[in-house]
Amino acid sequence: MNTKASLSRILFGFTQMGLFGLTVMGLFLTTTLPARAQNTGLGIAAVVNEGVISVLDLESRISMILNSSQMKSTAENRARLKPQILRSLIEEKLKLQETTRAGIDVSEAEISTRLQSIAASNKMTIDQFSNMLMQSGVPISSLSMRIETEIAWQRFVGQKLSRKIKVSEEDISDEINRIQANAGKPEYLLAEIFIPVQTPSQDQEAQQLSRRLVQELQKGASFKTLATNFSRAPSSVLGGDMGWMQANHLVNELETVVRQLKPGQVSLPVRSIGGYYLMMLREERKSPGLEGGEAILKVSQLHVTVANLNDPQVANATAQKLSSITRTASSCQQLESLSGLPGYPFKTSLLSGSMGEISLSTLPKKMQDVLGPLAVGQPSKPLVTGGGLAVMMICERQSEALDMDEAREKVSLTLKNRRLDIAARRRLNDLRRDAFVDIRQ
Repeated sequence: MNTKASLSRILFGFTQMGLFGLTVMGLFLTTTLPARAQNTGLGIAAVVNEGVISVLDLESRISMILNSSQMKSTAENRARLKPQILRSLIEEKLKLQETTRAGIDVSEAEISTRLQSIAASNKMTIDQFSNMLMQSGVPISSLSMRIETEIAWQRFVGQKLSRKIKVSEEDISDEINRIQANAGKPEYLLAEIFIPVQTPSQDQEAQQLSRRLVQELQKGASFKTLATNFSRAPSSVLGGDMGWMQANHLVNELETVVRQLKPGQVSLPVRSIGGYYLMMLREERKSPGLEGGEAILKVSQLHVTVANLNDPQVANATAQKLSSITRTASSCQQLESLSGLPGYPFKTSLLSGSMGEISLSTLPKKMQDVLGPLAVGQPSKPLVTGGGLAVMMICERQSEALDMDEAREKVSLTLKNRRLDIAARRRLNDLRRDAFVDIRQ
């Protein structure tokens, strides 16, 4: 087994286990530590109120991040990462201290269940998982402590902070109206990496780290892995994924950058409120509005037979010519009438014409992927189907009646989770502000 690859998969897999809204970093110690770290491991890296972070804790975490991100363990990389990772360890210590004061307990059975889940997700028994960790220099107790801390913080947020979160009926109605008003407007599936700047003295350090992450991405590093390891945004637990958003919901500097990106592209570091951002555009679409009702489509297609469809050159050439002919059609009537134009070069099959009304969810996934994003009157790209090629078009689109009670419940939950996330970040900021922290590294 490739230990570095295994640790990377397990680290990202652990963050998907349902932990609430804050970055889970550093679940594993590294396979090997540099000689300097071994010699100074009993030293103190930082004092946090009544707690201590050892040099060994810090050096182990740095090595873990480098391994899981597949970055080289050079002296330069370690020095650049040290301040950011030490701050992350300090935050984790503050979380554990806060949950202890709140009297929140995590049982051994809960920790054991979580360990077994992690082992099972990596197709191992708990004994195999424990042996793999030990071979990497990681006692199972180290992972157990990390699991205890994150479960306790999740419970603290759910029990202590959620009771203060209120979502009114007016809030829900306003959000539904906003969603519906934005239907049909451009929407972006985004991911982010956020490197915070808490004091002016940290600006250059955060900027350098952000630029280094861009370099790692250009070398082929996984955006999700880097987001999980380095981002301090709540989205880090999802590998940086922010979901579908409209650009005007971002601050101005991020909106400007996102509108210029193409799917699959990552921005250069952008200085914004609180720090530096790397923004990745995964996909772009038109907002569907309030989802939930079944989409009913009236569809028409122009279907042509193609000899030697299995020949890639023939298929590609035919698809390009069909796309060129149909791209100017803006209604189903125009699409259907193309086959009657002088000089039409194809043999139109009996499958051409109206396909009637169709529930989108009943179609094969391939057709859902084609028709789902289409606007009414927009020709699709040629699709291989029925022994030939077809260009499809939506003539009408409507939705079955939406269950508004269910829709309001979903919107309410979304708003509550959004506000709860903000409350959790504020509490952590308060803990940082009020803490006694003595950094010695």
